[in-house]
Amino acid sequence: MIVTAMMLRKAGACENEVARLTSLYGERVDVTPSWALAHAHDGVNWAWAAERLLSASARRAYREAMESAWRAYDEATEADVRAAKEAIASAGHAYKESARRVYDEARASAGRAYEESAGHTYYEAGEAAWRAYEEAMEPAWRAYDEAIAPARRAFEEACALAFARALNA
Repeated sequence: MIVTAMMLRKAGACENEVARLTSLYGERVDVTPSWALAHAHDGVNWAWAAERLLSASARRAYREAMESAWRAYDEATEADVRAAKEAIASAGHAYKESARRVYDEARASAGRAYEESAGHTYYEAGEAAWRAYEEAMEPAWRAYDEAIAPARRAFEEACALAFARALNA
């Protein structure tokens, strides 16, 4: 089935997204399963498209296909999610052990300075502690993102195929 920029606009797509999609695909595209699979990772919001462009029966078919895709994604990422939660807990513990101590000391000092003069010192101390926490979390989030990347790609492909199949049913 052909999807056009006009269809996207009528469905309520924001103009920035219509412009992005037309720059990638032109004013109209024949959304076949093979086309959808080839473009599964282009950042198309397949769920939005399904809700706004598919008929009621096609939406039901899409949702059924997505239930299966979500189960597969959850199963594929279960161990990675558990590992990420452990890494986050570990980073959180490291934060509490080090950054929190620095934060508390800075906060106390900043509180005294605030009472004596400028209140901005207090907020600077809080920002420094938050930066320390974010730095502690960065390796955990990076590892998590890398671990689930294959499952995320498979899920994106399942979304694209489900949409194209429902659209062309």
